[in-house]
Amino acid sequence: MQRRHILTALAAGASTATLPSWAQSMGYPNRPIKMIVPFAAGISPDVVARLIGDKLGVALGQPVVIDNRPGAGGMIGAEAAVNSPADGYNLLFSVKAVHAIAPNVYKSAKYNPPRDFKAVSQILLVPHVLTAAPNAPFNTMAELVAYAKANPGKVDYASLGVGSQPHVAMEAWAQRLGIKLNHIPYKTNPSPDVMSGVVSLSIEASTTAIPLITSGKVKGLAISGAERIASLPNVPTMTEFGANLDVNGVIGSSWHGIFVPTGTPDDIVAKLNTEIVKIVKLPEIQARMRALGLTPTGTSASVMASVAAADYAFWGQMVREFDIKVE
Repeated sequence: MQRRHILTALAAGASTATLPSWAQSMGYPNRPIKMIVPFAAGISPDVVARLIGDKLGVALGQPVVIDNRPGAGGMIGAEAAVNSPADGYNLLFSVKAVHAIAPNVYKSAKYNPPRDFKAVSQILLVPHVLTAAPNAPFNTMAELVAYAKANPGKVDYASLGVGSQPHVAMEAWAQRLGIKLNHIPYKTNPSPDVMSGVVSLSIEASTTAIPLITSGKVKGLAISGAERIASLPNVPTMTEFGANLDVNGVIGSSWHGIFVPTGTPDDIVAKLNTEIVKIVKLPEIQARMRALGLTPTGTSASVMASVAAADYAFWGQMVREFDIKVE
């Protein structure tokens, strides 16, 4: 009899221990959800976040409010997300640079992605394009390499700042190509200076590169990733020039993904993943993304977690290799 009472008490205790998460998840969501975007309104991640957020709000029956927190290479937004309650009402719309590069470059980073975030889903892949000024004395990768070897350190390239993906990617490509380029870090968009010929090279996301190239404002030399962009059929991939330059876009390409603070209940993550994957698979969403040169994915949470962890380790090694540090 006494043993039966003990077992009953233990069972009740176990049930009670799981009740808060279960009760919270069963009623989820019952109020608006906040999606932190660590960039300013109007640029590529914000546009995609709003596209997904609008559909997600309809699917869940609660509005998804976009909260733009730009600054410090995305770290301000990421840190705000880390310090938010892990209750499913606080999402982070992140990109590779925020999740894998910035916390490896900046000693002041107050978040550790593998420890502090739980993946929900990868939304898409973003190829980047190596672009050249219209007056640059080269039109192809072969011509760029030949010119740079004949003029070491005299070809400038612009980036979004020390430690940004364009900076580290260009350094990696230059090393593998055996050329020396001159880095010009910008705090603002460097595209106007590339278009005017003040700087010879830059790396642009497909969303902004496509209209610049098709209008003749810059020249497209090569695309990161495994395949050409349909709207830029004459621009080859980086691996067409050199097989090991950018395998599967590990250096030049980026991704967009949704994360939540570690501690968010698994069933809430699963519910979010189910709805987000459905949204990404919608024909209208697929068409909109592909028109921008993006590759929609809509992965499982585990796939996004694996990709993010692998990129964090890869870029940590790259940052150490090139001794890139920002205090």
